[in-house]
Amino acid sequence: MVSSPWQDRTLLRLIVLLLLCAGMAIIASALVSHPLTPPGPASELPFLSGSAVTGSSCLSTGNAERTAGSGPISVKILAVNDFHGQMPAGQTTNKRPVGSAPVLASYLKAATDVFGPANTFLVFPGDVIGASPPQSGLLYDEPSQIFFNEFANPCCTGKNDPAESGCNLVMTPGNHEFDRGTGELLRQVYGGNGNASITHLANPYPGTRSSYTCSNVVWKENGTTIFPPYVIRNISGISVAFIGADTITTPERLAPHRADDILFLNETESINRYVAEVKKNGIHAIVVLLHEGGEQQAYEGWTRTGTNVTGRVTGIVAGLDGDVDVVLSGHSHQFTNAYLPNAAGNPVLVTQAYSYSKGYADVNLTLDPVTRDIVSKSAQVVLAYADQPPGSTPDPESAELLSLDEQAVAPVIGRQIAVASHDVTRDESAAGESALGDLLADSQRSVMGTDVAFITTGTMRSDIKAGNVTWGDLFSVQPFSGTVVSMKLTGQQIRHALERQWQEPQPPHTLGVSGLTYTYNVIRPAGNRVQDVFVGGVPLDPAATYTAAMMDYLSIGGDGYTIFTNGTFIASGPSDVDTLASYLGSLPQPVNVTADGRIRKIP
Repeated sequence: MVSSPWQDRTLLRLIVLLLLCAGMAIIASALVSHPLTPPGPASELPFLSGSAVTGSSCLSTGNAERTAGSGPISVKILAVNDFHGQMPAGQTTNKRPVGSAPVLASYLKAATDVFGPANTFLVFPGDVIGASPPQSGLLYDEPSQIFFNEFANPCCTGKNDPAESGCNLVMTPGNHEFDRGTGELLRQVYGGNGNASITHLANPYPGTRSSYTCSNVVWKENGTTIFPPYVIRNISGISVAFIGADTITTPERLAPHRADDILFLNETESINRYVAEVKKNGIHAIVVLLHEGGEQQAYEGWTRTGTNVTGRVTGIVAGLDGDVDVVLSGHSHQFTNAYLPNAAGNPVLVTQAYSYSKGYADVNLTLDPVTRDIVSKSAQVVLAYADQPPGSTPDPESAELLSLDEQAVAPVIGRQIAVASHDVTRDESAAGESALGDLLADSQRSVMGTDVAFITTGTMRSDIKAGNVTWGDLFSVQPFSGTVVSMKLTGQQIRHALERQWQEPQPPHTLGVSGLTYTYNVIRPAGNRVQDVFVGGVPLDPAATYTAAMMDYLSIGGDGYTIFTNGTFIASGPSDVDTLASYLGSLPQPVNVTADGRIRKIP
C-alpha cells in the first residue's frame, strides 16, 4: 500500500519526537560517561540553600512605614535581559572583556547602593536560562537561577505569594524558558530535583526566589495564566504593578510537544487586560516586563528623545494602555533606550540591554506620593566591562559559585577536540555567509553522508576561538542538545527553502548551507530571488531527489522553514555537539576554516 503525504509527515513527526526525547538524554549520558563529583562545601554559600542573603528582615514592612514621606520617592530598577546562563567569562564588546556572573554581580551590587536595597529592584524580562554555555546548560541551568538568588532580599520566597510585596526580584519567562517543556520550567521556578540526572550544586535544588509573572501564557485546559499575570510591589506605601508577557512567537521556536499544554496569547491585549484590573485597584504606576524587542543605534548616557526604534516592540507598545509607564524588553539581544508612544500618545520608556551578561538597563523612576504615579523616568544601558571598576573586582560570592560550577562540569567539558589556527566566527559576509555556519553545515553533511545540508544560523551561539578547542567550547557553539537527521528533498523543495529566507513573515534566522552554492538577487521580489543553484557543481534539477542533513529542530519546520516537513525521513545521527567534535577532529590540524563564497549576493 502506498502511504499518503499526510501519513509520511505524521511518521516523520513521530520519529523526530522520539529523536528529541533521545536528545534530552544526551546531557545525562555525557554525565554518566564522565561521572561528576560533588563540587565541595556548598553549605558555605547561603544562597545555595535558598536562605536570605540581603538585609535582615523583610523590607515590605519598612516600605510601608515610610508612607508618611512628603517628597517624591526615587526608585531604581536594574533590568537584565537574555542572560542565557552566561556564568563564565568569554564575552567581548568593543574589543574589551565584558560580562560573566562575578563581573555582572559587581555592577549590580554597586548600582543597588545608589538608592539602597529598599528602593532597588532587579527584574528579568526573559531568557534567564536556555541556549546556555555548559557551565549552566549541562546542569539544567540551575546555577543561573541560584546565581540570581544571591540578590534576593528576605521578602522573596519564590512561591509567587501575594504577600511578597517587598520582594526585590521579578522575572517573566522568555521563549527559552520553555525549551525543556512546561514541567521543567515549573521545576526551575519552584524547586526540586525532578528527573534531572545531574550534579545539583544545591541539593535539593531550591528553585528561584524571584517572583514570576506572565499575563499571556495560559493553560490550554482552563485558560488561566501559568504564573500570576502581575505582581504588586509596595514602595514607600505606593503600589507599583509589574506585568509580564512573553513573545507570541515562542511556539515557533520550540521542539514539538514542548508547549502542547499551554497557549500564547496576544501580548498587547493580555497586558492591557491586566492593566485595567490593577487600575480598578487604584494602581497607576505600571512597569511591563516584555520578552519581545527591537533595535536602535546604541549610544551612551541617559534616555534621549527622537531616537529611531525598529522591531515588534514598537507595535506592541503603540497599543498599550495610556497608564503604562515603562517597558523593559528583551529577546532581540540589542540595545534599546527610547521613549515610544502608547495608545494614548504618552511616552513609554523602553529599554533592552544586549544579552549574555554583557550589561543591564539602569532605570531611575520618581514616584509622586500624592498621585501615586510615576512622574519621571529615564535609563542608561550599562556595559559590564571586566577591565574597569567595579568589574575589575569581581563579586567574591559569585566567583565562588562559578568555581563550584566549573568543578562540577570540568570532567565533561575539558576534553580537547582540535586546535584552531584562528578564530572561527559567526561574522557574516555581505551575502550572509560565515565561516562558522559553513563549518557546522559541512559537519552535518559529512556525518550523514548527504548531498547537501542546511542549518538555521540561530543555532550558533558562540564562536570558536583560536587555540585548543574543547568539547565544552563546542557545546557553547550549539547548546541545544539536538540530533542530526537526514531526509530526501526534491530540487524544487530545496529552492523553496532558500527562497523562504526573504518571504513574509520573515524567518528569525537565515540558512547556512553545505554541498550547494547559490546566488540571490536582492532587487528581485521575495519568492523569486534565488538563482544559479548548483549541487556538487551541477545545476539543481527541480525534479530530482537529493539527500539533505539538518538538525531535528529544522526538520520539523523550526524557524518557519516548514517546507522541510514535506521531506522524507531517512535516518538519525549523533548529537549536534558530537557531530561537530567528530568532524573537527578529523580535519588536518591545526584547523583552518574560512568562508568560501558558497552564498553570493547581487548586485
